[in-house]
Amino acid sequence: MRTFALSLRDTHRCEEIEGIETFVGADDTGSFAIRAGHAPLIAALGFGLARFKPEDSHWRYLAVPGAMLNFVQNRLEILTRRFYLFDDYRIAAAALREELEAEERSLAETRASIRTLERHMLKRLWQLRREGIRL
Repeated sequence: MRTFALSLRDTHRCEEIEGIETFVGADDTGSFAIRAGHAPLIAALGFGLARFKPEDSHWRYLAVPGAMLNFVQNRLEILTRRFYLFDDYRIAAAALREELEAEERSLAETRASIRTLERHMLKRLWQLRREGIRL
């Protein structure tokens, strides 16, 4: 069977995996699969799990918080902030759930910080206006 190469890159590392038979991922339009000889493709993977099957091996799972995918000349490159590889779907799903919860907490903290900043800015603008300073 024909295979292709997979290159995974994040801000800390790069992993090259040869002999991939199939890659299955999803973007905003839905799921898709890539096999050797596929037409060139660029896609934005969403937050979640993708999977790939190395030649003569079992499915492996790739968790990403979003990524850019580029397939050309039997080489699949995936660029992301970070990625996690797993051999077991249950472990991958649990790790992804934890990651999503952590990002949701971080997002909530950021939103709260922005609201506080907005309140301080509005208060300061109100004070400046009371002092007769027009912006």
